[in-house]
Amino acid sequence: MLFIELLVPKGVFDEQERRGLAGRLTARRLLSAAHGETAADPGVLDLFDSLTHVVVREEEIWAAGGTVPDLSQGPCYVVNVIAGMWGKEMSEHLIARITAELAEAEGNPEPRAVVNVISVPEGSYGVRGWAYRSPDMLQLIEEAKTGQAVAAPEGMVVDPVCGATVPRKDAVILERDGQTYGFCCAHCRGHFAKQSHDVKAS
Repeated sequence: MLFIELLVPKGVFDEQERRGLAGRLTARRLLSAAHGETAADPGVLDLFDSLTHVVVREEEIWAAGGTVPDLSQGPCYVVNVIAGMWGKEMSEHLIARITAELAEAEGNPEPRAVVNVISVPEGSYGVRGWAYRSPDMLQLIEEAKTGQAVAAPEGMVVDPVCGATVPRKDAVILERDGQTYGFCCAHCRGHFAKQSHDVKAS
């Protein structure tokens, strides 16, 4: 679901350190809450991990503002994240989590990192040889869910589609049959509403 490309200047990190950085940028880590709490259903995280690829590239030539960065001030990073069709919804979370992982790895609360979250148009994401759209991905997500219902902490809601735990104030809300449901994004809300409608209609 994610393709993460971490660019670093050549010679700053050895191979083991580059592998360590790649290990920090897995879907499971990035889709966790700020302090490592699980923010989604474990089965969904397994699915996202299986669809996520991380590469770390050393760049021979690196200029910022027309000059070579002063690496005595610490390393520089550029992170390009292709986030499928949900880049817009995920961008703030991914930027914060990636920056936090690089900060922790470096021991610097303000790493010199630029993070670009890139969406792809609906239908331009391919899995297993097929072009997948939002409903297809949401179906995969529903099938991956382990169903381990967890009570939402105070002020949070658990998305009934993907199992994500999100702050109530940020949730996309649906009122149905006297029940209030909270979702991580409009895609999950729309999928839930359609599934509920289809069940009632049958």
